[in-house]
Amino acid sequence: MPGDANVATDLHVTVQGEGRPVLLIHGFGANSFTWSKIAPGLAAENTVITVDAKGSGRSPKPADDFYGLHDQAAAILAIIEARDLRELTIVGHSMGGGISLLLGLELHRNHPGRLRQLALIDCIAYRQLLPDFILALRAPVLRTLLTEGLPPEWLVRYVLSRAYRNPGKIENAFVEAYAAPLRDPAARRALLATARAIIPADIDLLAARYPEIRVPTLILWGDADRIVPLSICQHLVEAIRGARLVVIEKCGHIPQEEQPDKTLTLLQGFLRE
Repeated sequence: MPGDANVATDLHVTVQGEGRPVLLIHGFGANSFTWSKIAPGLAAENTVITVDAKGSGRSPKPADDFYGLHDQAAAILAIIEARDLRELTIVGHSMGGGISLLLGLELHRNHPGRLRQLALIDCIAYRQLLPDFILALRAPVLRTLLTEGLPPEWLVRYVLSRAYRNPGKIENAFVEAYAAPLRDPAARRALLATARAIIPADIDLLAARYPEIRVPTLILWGDADRIVPLSICQHLVEAIRGARLVVIEKCGHIPQEEQPDKTLTLLQGFLRE
């Protein structure tokens, strides 16, 4: 798996609970705080490991261009190997779901037996139309305004308003958790680099390999997701043999924040299988 794993051991990791390991990987523009409503519940029966991806949260934000999915997956794979994680369940949301798919392919091919289950939440997986805020971050005229001319809180609240079905559920704690790192110019630079690389150039080749994934797979999707369309999850269910799809009603792109009780219940049941 190509990628830059030089900062792998420096990624910010938190661990709570005891039991089989469950690795949680967040999406674009977020960090481990996205799991704050469900991680304690998962940790009641499992060892829950959350990681801030390169460029996010409290992880390093080097001035390089290695922020694509392959780079992120290589860095997290190094953590899996360093901690010798086995019987592992990986839960990935959005961009983190794309990273999880890459990890699933890599672990199946080169580390058989490590991966026990895979859970994908509203995840990127195929070529698609990108949401407006990603396109804006890629446009030279707009990205300076978005990353320097506007308060980070405004940018975060706008993105969350697109991601939630009900913006009234957006909590200030989540806005602050995602805005705080963006006050650092290095974090804004990393955000732009990630936006440019969010869909890998070899996405079609990767998608053709999804049938190689042979572990139990749960796919969760908000019925009102405006970021990654429902058609993506339908393709995934067809590609991954035995994958089970659950569509969460009255929910947007971030079920673990907008519908945490339902998301937790579904994940707990899956982990107990």
